[in-house]
Amino acid sequence: MGGHMHAAPGEPEAPGMGPVAPQPPQPLLPANTPVITLDYCQGAARATAAKTSCKKVITKAEFDRILDAAIPKSRRSAGADVIPQVKQAVAKEYLNMYVMASEAEKRGYPAKDPMAEEMLRLSRMQVLSMALNQELQEKAKPTDAEVESYYKDNPSAFVEVGLRRLYIPKPAPVTPPAPTPTSATPNPADASKPADASKPADASKPADAAKPADPEALKAAAEKIRDRAAAGEDLGKLEKDAFEAAGNKQTPPPTQMGNRRRGILPPDQDAQIFALNAGEVSKLYDNPGGFYLYKVESKRTLPLTEVKEEIQRKLQPEKLNDARKAITEKVKSNFNEKYFGGPVAAAGAAPAPGKSSTTPAGTAKQPSPAPKADTAKTGSTSTHKPHTAAATATH
Repeated sequence: MGGHMHAAPGEPEAPGMGPVAPQPPQPLLPANTPVITLDYCQGAARATAAKTSCKKVITKAEFDRILDAAIPKSRRSAGADVIPQVKQAVAKEYLNMYVMASEAEKRGYPAKDPMAEEMLRLSRMQVLSMALNQELQEKAKPTDAEVESYYKDNPSAFVEVGLRRLYIPKPAPVTPPAPTPTSATPNPADASKPADASKPADASKPADAAKPADPEALKAAAEKIRDRAAAGEDLGKLEKDAFEAAGNKQTPPPTQMGNRRRGILPPDQDAQIFALNAGEVSKLYDNPGGFYLYKVESKRTLPLTEVKEEIQRKLQPEKLNDARKAITEKVKSNFNEKYFGGPVAAAGAAPAPGKSSTTPAGTAKQPSPAPKADTAKTGSTSTHKPHTAAATATH
């Protein structure tokens, strides 16, 4: 459609309209049924044809092909017809393009304009490239055997754990009270004596810096809480006790993290957590604001039926990319660096649309849920709520 008709990758969209819900297929009309009749004669026929016979008729079969070109079936909901509003919008735009193109031919285009000739040539190349890409995409759909093979070859990618996290905040550093200023009454006789630079005037001593708690003592206390967690005590209660012991007035974050797959946690933690069995507790992790640990509540390997579509979504872009590279990498090209202003990557080296990484399915990296240090409004050092970071890791 000359690049003027666009449809969203999901649902069809009429120009100037938001996405609309698909409708079930409408009652079928015979393929030769006229669906658009245009009182218009194309090109030179307009000057010689009788007024009554100068009509352009588009049948259902013809318009269905136009519709398929404007909105490919691969972009529609399965089993759904294009909704009437979209059909009407496509029909109006097609007729405008038809009339304008016919008038352009009458006026001598594209021969009279070399740029129009070149644009037609490029448009043809683009359409053929899109058609081939669509064919490659259809052929790139993974077979059931390929999906099953990937599932068996990457068992760790489909392990799921029910995870909880216990956060143990560190207490704020203790600031000792400032010394009281000396309040002795000055002697008037001393006013005439020269000041002794080595003895500063009566003034308060600077306050001592805040003293942090003993790191070893904090670690030992946290280890005791970890031992209680490993023994089966409730993590919510332990976390509440830890916040109270640290004098932290913030509300403890939720300990529940829900079900997690590999790739959610930082790499070092990820490997350690997924090595645990259900009911086991991780080692303590330390950050400036406190300590934290994880407990694996449950652990299972997801069945193939639950991850089949996920594997298909991963494998299809990879197969498509391989198919495209097999075609484009046949080309050996040389570019004039003086003209192009530097080296140009070969055409076959360009990344294909939909290219994905080689990371196993379900292992995309996400923000680390590890808690970070924060500062409370009072100015005392407190702990960042780990559930804030955890929330970002759930997507």
